[in-house]
Amino acid sequence: MKKIFTYALVMMMSMMSMTTLTSCNTEDEIIADYLTTGDWEGYLGAYVTNRWGEAFSDGQYMTVWHFDAEGYSNGRAVWGYGEEVDYNRYSRRDAAYSTFRWEVRNGNIYIEYDASGWAPVRIDYYDYKISRSRFSGVMYDWADRIYEFDLTNTYFNWGPYANGYWARTRGADGTDAEGVPVVVLDDGKCVLRGKFAEEYLKNTSFACMRR
Repeated sequence: MKKIFTYALVMMMSMMSMTTLTSCNTEDEIIADYLTTGDWEGYLGAYVTNRWGEAFSDGQYMTVWHFDAEGYSNGRAVWGYGEEVDYNRYSRRDAAYSTFRWEVRNGNIYIEYDASGWAPVRIDYYDYKISRSRFSGVMYDWADRIYEFDLTNTYFNWGPYANGYWARTRGADGTDAEGVPVVVLDDGKCVLRGKFAEEYLKNTSFACMRR
């Protein structure tokens, strides 16, 4: 009887270890699964101002992230590609767009932009909460500046951004089909429109060229 009890105890401990191990291995996949459920839209605190400058400090600018799955572990995503747009909530003519690469590693979320001047960010495991409807917490940029964010899962019309519509319709005078100024950088990985483009043209160290 003692042998049976000991064997059962060993088996139970073994199963508990396996469960713990599996949980650790699948944590990244669960987080990535949430990330890729839709578009994440909301405010990122001082993030937009610190990236673009004081001309964007009036609190009117929102950010949208979209995560696409590319790399998988056990059949579930752990990394991929995505896109971001910062825009004026009262005027969609003012917007800035970039593609990025993302990865979930040990519960931490890393975002590295394809645009040369958009500094990478990280979101540490203990600093955020995520569900299928809400994504909130704090993130850090390359200078370890802290930004609060609170995003909701929504549907965003990426048409003019993701397909390079503004870039394709930009004329020789540097404006698009609506006569709004457009700047295209990094082979279309970074597109600035309206106020963002105007600020860039005033000072080329601004935006995509700034670290």
